[in-house]
Amino acid sequence: MTTQNTNRRLSDRVPMGVECALPWVPAPSSKEPNKAKSGVLRKLLAAFVALVVLLAIWHIGKELYIHAKSQLAQADADKKG
Repeated sequence: MTTQNTNRRLSDRVPMGVECALPWVPAPSSKEPNKAKSGVLRKLLAAFVALVVLLAIWHIGKELYIHAKSQLAQADADKKG
């Protein structure tokens, strides 16, 4: 075995590529199989919540506009009358 290692070129003995990319990261264990995490449900829920929040803000803004418009119209009518 030692004769094979001494006859190898230096470029063959120096680790390059994937084997030396992240040497501090442990090898993946075979105990836990990788689960495919699907985030489709989470994305749909986030989109639904965002839509509900936007509609609530729009509704509140609409109500505030109607209230302010009526107050301004009343104040204008009082000035003229």
